[in-house]
Amino acid sequence: MTYNRAPLHVARPPLSSRDVLASLALACAWVAVVRPGGLDLPFFWDEADVYVPGSVWVSQHGLNVTPGVFPDDYSRGHPPLLYLIAGAAFAAFGASPSVGHLLILPTAVAALVCTYLLGAQLFGRFAGASAALLLGVTPLFMSMGNMLLPEMPLTALAVASFLAVTRGRVGLAALLGVCAVLMKETGIFAAAGVGATVLFDAWRRGTLRSRSSAFRIAWCTVPLFALLAFFIWQRATAGYFVYPHHANLFTDRPVEASNLITVFPSLFFWHGRWIVLSWGLVAVLLARRLETSPPDGEGADEAPWAPTRTAVLIGFAVLAGANALFFAKMFWLERYALPVHPVLLVAATGAVFVPLGLGAHRRRLAAWLPWLPILLAALVGASRMRAPTEPDAEEHTFAYADVIRTHRAALESIEAGPSAAPHVLTTWPMTVELRYAYLGYVRRDTSALNVRYLDQHPEARFSHVVVNTASGRAGALREEARRRGMRRSSQYRVGVAPTLEVWGRP
Repeated sequence: MTYNRAPLHVARPPLSSRDVLASLALACAWVAVVRPGGLDLPFFWDEADVYVPGSVWVSQHGLNVTPGVFPDDYSRGHPPLLYLIAGAAFAAFGASPSVGHLLILPTAVAALVCTYLLGAQLFGRFAGASAALLLGVTPLFMSMGNMLLPEMPLTALAVASFLAVTRGRVGLAALLGVCAVLMKETGIFAAAGVGATVLFDAWRRGTLRSRSSAFRIAWCTVPLFALLAFFIWQRATAGYFVYPHHANLFTDRPVEASNLITVFPSLFFWHGRWIVLSWGLVAVLLARRLETSPPDGEGADEAPWAPTRTAVLIGFAVLAGANALFFAKMFWLERYALPVHPVLLVAATGAVFVPLGLGAHRRRLAAWLPWLPILLAALVGASRMRAPTEPDAEEHTFAYADVIRTHRAALESIEAGPSAAPHVLTTWPMTVELRYAYLGYVRRDTSALNVRYLDQHPEARFSHVVVNTASGRAGALREEARRRGMRRSSQYRVGVAPTLEVWGRP
């Protein structure tokens, strides 16, 4: 029995403009149809509390993103590219959910298109299509594709930079890496993966000392120098290289065994991923035993230059490993590792489709069997798109849209009430949702206080108290409402969101 596979050298396959246009059309249709709500769905959580108000500040201050001038409460010490782009959009078209979402949606489309093209480049069109499908039915990916946060631009830039380097476009990959590190510091992980691809490829070829390899390696360092330039700029204008709060978070979290696997559950196990990964592992082990094809790197000296497939997979591993090591120490949310998802799926679907030629008498079975784990995982992911989540983790699925609709209904009832100037006691994020009308929850800015700071305002008077029943401060808010002679006037809940109670005076 023989095993026939595509050459491990990443020669340019016959991908055409038709591949690009077809994948672009399908990705646009998917993002347009598979949605948590309309473009005017209000901003949520961190986008509402940090990135949107920060971008509005930038739009109102001449697009000034200078560290130390741009307030730390908004910048959080992050590079300013997203704020600059969003600020320019808000200055031109106004600050609204529709403008913010139209700004971010193209990056979700780009991530899907580049995932298909990268998979097709490395393993063939079936693998590319499967990787894009599995990414498109990942609830976390689709949620982030509708939020004005840096994670989706970082994801698109990461997969695009790997696509560029597989095509031999190291300069383009470096430029995309610069954009990534200026979007957020963690963009350096994808740039490191690209650099590892180039280094490993040169080492396998034995050309580390050649002028061409030195030139490519030099290009790969450009994103690192761009990030260092930002840190130096921040030190000169804000007085610190790294935002002190982030530095403290990094040093405060101990390195424990449980922390070392922080990033892996959402990457390897959620939403049926384990089905594809397990199948791919078995397929690769089987393929290794049956392999009779040439060793990796044969033909690698052919022009034009492109890295071997193994070198690209090493780059994928560096991207995943860098995230694992960094977030073993740093504060963690599942969305932070989103740039790893496309390359992981490309590698997994490639492994599933690798042993397609396991003997002529099994050709038909070999052609159809790999689709079984793909379709099973896709069904699991799609079924979880609107699934409930743990409290404060609603951004993992479209459950966050139910939270938004619940909050909007409760806050609109306060605005429609008899009080001419409501003053509300509640918890985050309702305080922010009330404070800034441009977030989409209320028609006018409304005064609100977080119960966490009530001790600092003992004489404050409130027209309403809003209680999130899933909050750890729900009991304290109810007690405070009763102490002030209030009664629960209404409750609101949409879908799988936690219930909100509105308390007011009789």
